[in-house]
Formats: sequence, structure tokens, C-alpha cells
Amino acid sequence: FAHVLDFYGGMFEIRNGVAQTPGGEKAWGAWQDLVGKSPKDGSAFYERLMTRDDGWIASYYDAIARIGGTTQQYLLEPKRMQRFYTAMRGRITSPGPARPVFRASSDLMLLTQRLRIESDGRPHIPGTLEVWKKLFIDHPHGKYDGKLTKAASGWKEPDELIEALFALCRKAVENEPLKIYMALSDMNRYRSTALQPATVDRLARDYRFYNSQYPLFAEAPALQDKTIVQFLDTAKAVPQIGDMALRADTAGTLQGLVGLWQIFLRQGTISPADSDTVLTGILTPFAKVRNYREVFDAGRGGIKTLLTATQTAGKVSAQDRIIDLLAGTGSHKDADSHRQVVESMIRILEAQRLLTLDTMFDLADNFESLTRGERLNTSLVQRLAARISDIQLPRASLSSIEKNTLAFGYWTEKHIEAQRRTNLRAAIDKASNDPEKLRDMRGLLTPFLRDTLVGLNYAHYAPPGAQILQTNPLFVRSHDFLGLQGSPQTWRQTEVFGSGWPSSAGGRLVGSLPGLAYALAEAEQNFLIPSREQALIWGDLVPQMIVTAKVPRWWNVTPAQTQWVSLHLNQGATLAAEASLNAERRTEFVGYLNRHAPPARVRKVSDDLAGGRVPEALDSVTPSELYLVATDWWLKHKGDSSLLSTEVRRLTADHPDQVSIAAISRAFGTPKPTLTGSYVPELLSMRSFPTLMGYSSRLMAESWESNLLFYAALSHDIHMLPSQLNVAVPEWTQQTVEKIFATHLEDWPALLRSLRLVGEDVRSRARKQMAAATDQKASLQ
Repeated sequence: FAHVLDFYGGMFEIRNGVAQTPGGEKAWGAWQDLVGKSPKDGSAFYERLMTRDDGWIASYYDAIARIGGTTQQYLLEPKRMQRFYTAMRGRITSPGPARPVFRASSDLMLLTQRLRIESDGRPHIPGTLEVWKKLFIDHPHGKYDGKLTKAASGWKEPDELIEALFALCRKAVENEPLKIYMALSDMNRYRSTALQPATVDRLARDYRFYNSQYPLFAEAPALQDKTIVQFLDTAKAVPQIGDMALRADTAGTLQGLVGLWQIFLRQGTISPADSDTVLTGILTPFAKVRNYREVFDAGRGGIKTLLTATQTAGKVSAQDRIIDLLAGTGSHKDADSHRQVVESMIRILEAQRLLTLDTMFDLADNFESLTRGERLNTSLVQRLAARISDIQLPRASLSSIEKNTLAFGYWTEKHIEAQRRTNLRAAIDKASNDPEKLRDMRGLLTPFLRDTLVGLNYAHYAPPGAQILQTNPLFVRSHDFLGLQGSPQTWRQTEVFGSGWPSSAGGRLVGSLPGLAYALAEAEQNFLIPSREQALIWGDLVPQMIVTAKVPRWWNVTPAQTQWVSLHLNQGATLAAEASLNAERRTEFVGYLNRHAPPARVRKVSDDLAGGRVPEALDSVTPSELYLVATDWWLKHKGDSSLLSTEVRRLTADHPDQVSIAAISRAFGTPKPTLTGSYVPELLSMRSFPTLMGYSSRLMAESWESNLLFYAALSHDIHMLPSQLNVAVPEWTQQTVEKIFATHLEDWPALLRSLRLVGEDVRSRARKQMAAATDQKASLQ
């Protein structure tokens, strides 16, 4: 049973001969009934835990031990413990969750982490229990599980639904209700009014087709139910368009606008109160588009709606204003950093040879003026022609295998070829003096508008050190919104396709745009060059690190907030140093750390501190854990008179809104699209996930909350303006990735070492710059 011990033994702890189980002494009886041995038996309890049911009971223990609060209390009720475990285990226990290369208990860990308990002690059920009964009994895609379908008709309590979800944790496939439940629970998490049962039913039944769009709804808790239904209706109408090219342009234009709405809402440039009205304004014109002209008008109207919602004053350049908003706005006065972010986005758009919004809108207005007998603006036409001449078809030096694979993008190549053949002068001559045909001329600009809107999203999420976007001028235009015949990708998750060959120029992205940030990072990560030979760059870890560096913006972060984080990390390190000299302090430090780190690692830290090996101990503690340890310590030692404690009290008194738990979470939290169903940055202060089947190290990356806290403290230590984090964090992240030297998939200390190496380099450069500035000042005097 070494494999069970290897995967789940990290959460085992024995103290004074007693197994330290979740729930403490109150739950001993429940654990004894479940395992067959009492926690008071110490090692015998864990031996029984490992040897029973081929590791399933050990995985159940591990999942409950990693959580806390009301969810753990709910799951530790004796009857529920037995009932839920029996449902999950089933009749056949082999193969166990520790048999494969990765832990096979992924969904169990996700369910226990995302399960929400209401104030009355009952689990949160999106909609009503009746909705879920109906889903299990009469699902449009067939029955999920015959036994569960039969049992669902008799459900009367929420616990019975949760029991069914635990049963689905064992299923690698056909566990859609479990995923639906977690996604809809995430949507309700921050809503002031929960989703209506009818909306929940619609979302549940459409999950298979539109689940990749649900993070949009989770990020906008102020959306009304009718707007969510309107989005689903509009999404359903797009694939009904018969003309494939028109369908792709409609999907791309709509998704590009919705992507901009999502970014502006996340950054606060669209207020939550206006989010519903703005999204409705974008969606409405797309409900029944019939031709290219209507799609262009809907796209232009969507830009106007966004500009109005973001308080755009006067007659300004639409292109410049959108880029300005994408770069981020706030109360900062750091024009230089903002200019650098804007210029990096403009370089991406130029590299992709995209038309500006202003050029297209001016052309459309000029076409309208032709119906009144006015003259053609030849300079605009020439500008378009010059840009079209920059569009080149992909090279054809592909092998037969490559050609067959890249045939997946047939309609994208048709899209590019149609743009290259656009001849406005010929079209105008053909339209002659027919006003209606002249108005239809702006429909010729629809493919260009689609690409620019999509390109603006690409530019916003462009990873640090991006190479594909800089070197492949067709990358944005090649985005495939259709996919293979019979397997539509219009509303599916974004995927990287066709990468790995020199001739493919980095491949292309296929699918919808809500997952664009991760997909772009996934495509670009292969172009990051490790500084160490044999460095293991984790395929699922690095993209999430890049997403963490690109999705948040720090224009509104204050010096008080970066100082607050720095004080906490310094206090955590100070407590560790004191723990090496004082047994009482060591016991206290280890107790706090035990709330946030696995017991096996806590024991190692304790042994290192007892031996006076402080650097080695800190090598096993993440910055996020140091931050939490300091937070817990200050809650208990409010009267401490040390310099760090005094400064923390001053910040609390002077800036209570800036240093609250919620404010720090917003400022330095990380996006967690898998763990929370949303790209909204936040700190969950959870134990780091291990590698899991189906996710590899992606969940570990999402639960790793140390990077931004470390960078925030670093920026304060070198006296950097908080707004400069918008430039520095992507650069530091790239350096961190390139310095990773890992030996196995869960070698997270390698990431910590890389972080500290970057920190040392940054501090060293800052000291040299400061010394040079001092010398220069002295010479002038």
C-alpha cells in the first residue's frame, strides 16, 4: 500500500500517539465507525485507513482534511460521513484512486472544495431540489446512472442530491450533473439573489453546449436571469446561420464584444450596476442577423455601447479609447507605465496587420455618404488596400499529415483569402448608384471588424515574451470559430490546435473566447527558454502562472497595500527565526502553519527549526503561508509592541478599506477558472492541490497564491510605485518561469526557489541603480 501512502500520507499526523483527524476529538467516533479503528489507536488507525477499500477511504479522508469551516463540519456529521462515503465507494473498489500515475480523486477534491453550506447548515442547492430531480430523471442527453435516476424520484432533502454527487465522483465519464452543480454553485456564490429555478434548469440542460461561457455569468453576479437566458438564446441562434463564413464572422464579432465587456467589468471600468444593461445592449442586435451588413452594424453598435458605459467623453478615437481601457485605468499618476502597456498592445495589433476601428467606421460612414451623392474618400480606401496587401496566405510547405490536421481550419483560410480579395473600388463601381447596394458595402468590412475585435482580446491577454503574436501575422485571423463539420466549436472551450511543427507558425486557436487567456498562455509557453538545462516546464502550471500575470491589473493598488503584504511576509519570516530559538514560539508557529500546510511538511519545518536551520525551514514554507501565519499571529497578539506590529496597526487605523481581507484579495488574488469557475482574481487561502488525474498540475497552479504576494512585497522593498507592477509582474513572471529547475511534477519548492532567485536579481539591480543615483547626485553637488 505504498502507493496509497505516497498519494495521501501527506495529510496523516500523529501527536502523542493519537491520530489528528479532521474534526478533532468530537469526530473520533465517526471516524472509528467509518474506518474500523479509533484515532486514539494512532498508527493502527492510519494503517487501517490505507489498507481498506484500495485507497478510496484514504482519498475521502484526504479531501475532508484539506478543507475547513462549515463545509467540513457538515461533512463530518456521522451519518453523512458514512452515507456519502458509501455512495462514493460503490460496490467495486478496484482500481483504487492511487493506482494511476495521478490521483484519481480529482472530482472528489473539487466537490469538497466548492461545496457551499448555507447559514441554516444545509448545502446550497442552485434552483430547487425539484429541478435536480427532473434533471436526473428526464435529461435530454440520456440517463446518467440507472440507479441514481431511480432514486431521484424519491428525493426529499438536499442531502440526497449531495449523496448522488458523491456517487458521481467515482465516474470518470457520465458525471455531468456533478460538473453542472459546481458551475451553477459558483454562479450563485456572489449573487445577491440566487438564480431562479427556471434559469437553473435552462443552464443545466444547455451545459453540454455552452458550459465554457458560464464563467462570464460567474464574473457578473449582477446579471439578471433574463439576460442570461437572452445570452443562451443568442448563442443558440448563431449556429443556425446557414452561410458558414457569415456564421464565423457573427460568432467572432459577438464573442469579441462580450470579451471586451468581460475585461472592462473585471477591471471596474464598467460598474457592476451597469453590467446587465451593457450586455443586453450588445446581445440584442445579434438575435436575428441575416447578412454581413447587419453583423457590422451590430458590432459597431456594441463598441458604441461599451464606450458609453465606460464614460467616454466627447468625440474620441474609438481605437485609442478601447486600447486605453484594455490597458487599465485607475487613480494612478504613472503615465510612463500606462504608456508601456498601451505600446505593447499596439505592437501586437500592428504585428497582426489589423485594421483600426476608426478606419472601418470612417469607411462605413463614407459609404453611407455615397448614397447622398458625395465623393469617395480615396485615402481611406487606399489605407484599407495597403493593409490588405500585408495579409499573406500561410506557406504550403506542409507534410501530408500536417495538411490533414490543419484542414481543421478550412474556413479560417477561406476567411483570410476573402479578405485578400476584397476590392472596394470594384464593389463601389458595381453598386453604381443603387443606395441599398452602397449601404451593403459596409458588410464587406465585417470580416475585418471581427478580426480587430478578436485581436483586441488577444492583445490584452498577450503573454510576456509572446512570440507567436509577434511573428505570425495571421494568428488572430486564423482563430477558428467553427471547427470540424459535425463537431462545432463555436461555443466550446478555447484550444490550441496544430502546434508543434515549424510550418504551422505556432498553430491556431479553436473555440470561443472566454478561455482565451489560458489558451494563449498555453500556446506561447513553448517559446519561453529555460535558463537551466533539463528544466521541467510543467505544461499545466506555466500557463496558469502566465494567466496570473496578465488577467489582473494593479492601477488602483496603493502603497499601503504593498507595504501591508511586505510587513506580513517579514513578520512570518521573523516568527520562523524566533521559533528556532524558543520552544514555546516554535510550538505556536507550527500550530499556525498547520492550518495552512500539509502535516508532513509542517513536521519537516518543525524539525528544521528545532535544529536551528531557519533557511532550510523557510525553503519549505510558501509566501502565501507566511502571509497567513502572520495574519493569524496578529489576530492573537494585537497588543504586540514590535516595530512590524506597530506599523500594521497604523495601516489598519489609517487605511482600513485598503488593507481589509477583501481588498487584499482583490489586489493580489489569482484567477481560478477551474476552482471557482471564474477569472476574477481572489485569495482563497486554501492548501495547495497536488497533481490530479485530468488536470495534471493545473489545480496545483490555481491554488498556488504566492507569486503576486511575493511580487507585491518585492515592489515595496525596492520602493517601486504599485502601478509599475503592471509592467514588472509580467516580466518577473517570465523570468520566474525560465528559472524553474524541477525534478518531478509536484516539485513546488523549485518554483519557490525560482521566485527567490528573481527577487535577489531585482533587489541587486535596484541597489546598483540607487548607488549610481547617489553617486551622480554627489558629483553634481
